[in-house]
Amino acid sequence: MADKKGRVAQIIKKDLTDIILYELKSPVVKFSSLNRVEVTSDYSYCKVYISDLDPNKTDSIVAFLNNNSKKIRSMLAKKLDIYKTPALIFVADKDYEKDLQMKLFLEEVNNRKPVTLADVFKEEKPKKSPTKKTTTKKSTTKKASPVKAKKEEKSE
Repeated sequence: MADKKGRVAQIIKKDLTDIILYELKSPVVKFSSLNRVEVTSDYSYCKVYISDLDPNKTDSIVAFLNNNSKKIRSMLAKKLDIYKTPALIFVADKDYEKDLQMKLFLEEVNNRKPVTLADVFKEEKPKKSPTKKTTTKKSTTKKASPVKAKKEEKSE
């Protein structure tokens, strides 16, 4: 009795799968799959996530099921043994498409060349042209520091 809501959701999922695939007998829902069921805490609403092998047909399947939701609800009420049968809301499940995008992204990342710090901080050094170097003479005379000059004055 730890998770009654979860158990009821699983029973609804199993019964809805049987109803949609075997009792409706519609070619529209032939290759559809019921992925997830979420039930509110008072069992008044049930959100059902549907997907299909062909992602383009998912919206038409959801529209078909929402149009027949009252009929499906009455079929479900005959199978369930709870006080209140939830109203069904069918929703297209986009998790498969998100998973596919994530898989493609991960494959792209895995196929990239690894970047090292040398690649990141790589700077192109300008090529030196062969020219003559000119040198300048530096003066070699030293200037006396002011501290030494004061010491010399005191010692005299």
